Amino acid sequence: MSKTCIHSYSIPFLRTVTASCILILSLLFSSDLHSSEYDVENEVLNAAEGFFTALKEKRFTDVWESLTSKSRETIVNEVFNEINKKEARIGKEVVKEDFYKNGELARLYWNSFLKNFDPDIVLERSVWAIGKIKGNTATIILKYEESEYNSELKLYKQDGRWHVGLVESFWIMKRYLK
Repeated sequence: MSKTCIHSYSIPFLRTVTASCILILSLLFSSDLHSSEYDVENEVLNAAEGFFTALKEKRFTDVWESLTSKSRETIVNEVFNEINKKEARIGKEVVKEDFYKNGELARLYWNSFLKNFDPDIVLERSVWAIGKIKGNTATIILKYEESEYNSELKLYKQDGRWHVGLVESFWIMKRYLK
């Protein structure tokens, strides 16, 4: 058996081998990076689609769980304030619990929401494009076929999964509609 020493190879050959190894390693790592990016985009798109599908199918428990904590808190506050303006006083915790249990208030709220918003506008009559994804924040650009303007749907990663920022995306418009 003969032993081959590294010194027996020429310098140009060693440079070629080194360059090839670097190229192969960089391709491997960049494909992992691209694959990881692709996975995050799919997670974001699936979370958004899941929200609108659950809304369309009136699976309000899934709708509620798909929302960000800020969206849930804002909706509870709005319902609490409206009820206490007109009817007997009930506590905010009662309203919050009702939404988590898909109780009567939650069903009334979401059915009323659906009278003013058709999920098919987003699901079937809009073009979706991934916007910016940075850290725990993502944006999906929605282009409704009958509009010249885009809408931005914001999603936030909370508790290890992506949630729809319904309030963060669209409640600013409520100020202008009043």
